[in-house]
Amino acid sequence: MIPEILTNIGAALIILAAATLSKLLEPLIRRVLGRPKPQKSYGERLSSLTTSLTRASSEVDEVLRELSNVARDREAAVEKLEGDLAGLEGREKELKNKIEALQKTPLPVAEHFAKLLESRERRAARRDYLLFGAGVVVTTAIAVALQFFRASPR
Repeated sequence: MIPEILTNIGAALIILAAATLSKLLEPLIRRVLGRPKPQKSYGERLSSLTTSLTRASSEVDEVLRELSNVARDREAAVEKLEGDLAGLEGREKELKNKIEALQKTPLPVAEHFAKLLESRERRAARRDYLLFGAGVVVTTAIAVALQFFRASPR
């Protein structure tokens, strides 16, 4: 019984080695004998082409999705720019109207208006200096009072 098992195992190993050797040597033997590599069957070629077509179709779909997204983004940007342009046109009209009104204003009136603004600015500057000085005095007084209360024994 053991010799039969060993014989079967040996035969299996020899067959496995021969099959591996034939696969490795097949291209060499075909080249020596001058026979071309056998073509794929119709079903295999059709399957391969179908797989390739499916892959290409999915890549085209992805490109079309990206193009659609870019077109949507561009459309939104154009609409925003159109809105901004309309706003700027309105602002331009307002400024032109103001310029026309100022051009029609007589020079003595403009000088008088400038003098009024100048005196108003001087008054505002005095008020700002007074408020700043008062803030400094009050802050200093508070800081001294806090130091006095902190230093007093309890």
